[in-house]
Amino acid sequence: MSLGQNPPLAQNSTVTKYQNSDEEHVSFSSPPFHLSSSHSPLQHIPLLNMDAATVAKVAAAGILGSMYIDSKLLISRDWTQIRAAILMQSYHFMRKFKGKLNYFYRFKEKLEAHPDKIFVIFENESWTYKDMDRASSRIARWFQSKGIKKGDVVCMMHQNHPSLFVAQFGLMKIGAIPALINNQLTDAALIHCVKVAKSNFFLFDPVYAGAVQPCVKELSDLGIEIWGYGEHEPSMPFAETVTKDTLARFSDAEISEEYIENAQYGEPAMLIYTSGTTGLPKPAIVEHTRMNFGGMSYMNIHGVHGTDRVYCCLPLYHSSGQIVATAVAIQSGATLVLGRKFSVTKFWEECIRYDVTVMVYIGEICRYLLSQPFNSAENKHRVRMAYGNGMRPDVWNRFRDRFGVGKISEFYGATEGPSSLFNPNTNEFGSGAVGFRGYLTRTLTGELKIIKIDPISEEPVRDKHGYCIECAYDEPGELLVLIKMGGPLEFKGYYKNEQATNKKILTHVFAKGDAYFRTGDLLKLTKDGFFIFGDRVGDTFRWKGENVSTAEVAQVLGVYPGVAEANVYGTEVPNHDGRAGMAAIVMQDGASIDFKDFFRFVQQRLPKYAIPLFLRFVPAMEMTGTFKQRKVEYRNQGIDLAKVTPGEPVYWLVGDTYIPFEKEASDQITTGKAKL
Repeated sequence: MSLGQNPPLAQNSTVTKYQNSDEEHVSFSSPPFHLSSSHSPLQHIPLLNMDAATVAKVAAAGILGSMYIDSKLLISRDWTQIRAAILMQSYHFMRKFKGKLNYFYRFKEKLEAHPDKIFVIFENESWTYKDMDRASSRIARWFQSKGIKKGDVVCMMHQNHPSLFVAQFGLMKIGAIPALINNQLTDAALIHCVKVAKSNFFLFDPVYAGAVQPCVKELSDLGIEIWGYGEHEPSMPFAETVTKDTLARFSDAEISEEYIENAQYGEPAMLIYTSGTTGLPKPAIVEHTRMNFGGMSYMNIHGVHGTDRVYCCLPLYHSSGQIVATAVAIQSGATLVLGRKFSVTKFWEECIRYDVTVMVYIGEICRYLLSQPFNSAENKHRVRMAYGNGMRPDVWNRFRDRFGVGKISEFYGATEGPSSLFNPNTNEFGSGAVGFRGYLTRTLTGELKIIKIDPISEEPVRDKHGYCIECAYDEPGELLVLIKMGGPLEFKGYYKNEQATNKKILTHVFAKGDAYFRTGDLLKLTKDGFFIFGDRVGDTFRWKGENVSTAEVAQVLGVYPGVAEANVYGTEVPNHDGRAGMAAIVMQDGASIDFKDFFRFVQQRLPKYAIPLFLRFVPAMEMTGTFKQRKVEYRNQGIDLAKVTPGEPVYWLVGDTYIPFEKEASDQITTGKAKL
């Protein structure tokens, strides 16, 4: 074999191209060379001209040595991620060279290879790649007839339904940018989301007509065109509906690639809204490269194949639905089984009905499933892997043992963040960690740092030279990610919001001029290389799978008649994931509160997950020396009545009103008899 030739794979190695997948997965069932007594490759090296027995001893020692090193440094775990990174980079540069970085090319690749492959299953209805392509071409031409062109942003507010993909892909085909709005938003928050996207077109599923109608006048006054399109075609007095008959007038022929070819770094594929650390929802830029890297990394590291059926009941307006589930299904060629919403009673039945092999989760889903009484259906499924984020350590092994899901693959990352963590796990070692990076990966990349944070100010602690201080092993601190300018996953921030973007960037961290992305999360790193999630830094907390902005909630509470001041924070609740919303409230002198009316007031102005579940009435607010509200003390006291200052009554939400939260109710929550 000459030096110019590629060496053949070993006899026992395999290159597997999974069914309906264009991506290759390489695996070795033995070392990539065959070691025998008569044909040792070491014998051809003059300095190692040893007899076969000596070679065998050296080889055995080498194997034992490598096993020992691996047991200490966990290099084999690192290799999974390093290999995935190599694959991603190679495919990335190949696509860039061909001018096919645009995320929609991933759909086109599967369409051309397997047009009749089922792309998505939804409630006994199947859509092939060809079906979806034709439907999206029709609506793409309809969008063009309405003046939508390449680079325009179109706001979408839809439920989990194939019609969302039809509209989304239709926009992407003509180079437009879908902005996916949380379908639980109403009133001011909804109007805000449309306005900040700088969009002149708003498409919504008519199922949300009740939420959209109060916003129509203000949006129309801003020159925003409003149309309904979705599962059903009702007649609405305030907006026209795009019907099947309307779309039938447009061709379903292939759309020219001129709108998507030669995409560059930084070009947005879509906007996905996030609450951020403060304020109203912000549209995060999700670039084509991020969609491509996300799909490939989750596919390779978690191990999703073209023969899989991936079940997703997470909202498609969120990155969990769009990247973690859909992009992975498209990238791998797997079939996406789409649930309208999460149903704890129907979850396993749907997995069985649609022959699901892989499920996507958030932590709360797994806890809810565990909380249900035994159902015979839960052991008849074929789910081999669950991957997602937010599974709590106390749920992890119980979920695996009860439901027989052999592999749990956790990841950690932000929609707009420049990096992610992964922890593919099949046993108790490493269970509960949100990610893993061993010595080798950390040495090669060095992009992740955990720094000390002041628990009161929640700001980085700096040394005498003005630089941040890195945490020791097992010491919690804020996770930072190095921002690499010009790279394919460079942090692009929030759409046309420089102020919000700058808040996520920390400079002069370890050297003058460096820049890191602030995750806003407290994590710790173990000596084995596992990252353990602790809590979120700052004002935002997570409840029911959503990030809640305390500033947004406090703004709503503060305008209720009689409320002088509101301080909102998240509180830990026994037997519940995340933090429940709680507000410390100062009433105006002589004012009283009608709790039923108060609930109606906040219900009309906040998403369900953001409504405070606990209220604490205080005579005066705790303030810092710079007249900022203190949250840490309130958060630490939470709903522990033994810690709450006497004379500061606590109420909790029961039904449509707030009632006193006393010891009996506290005991019921602690023992798990009461659920929020």
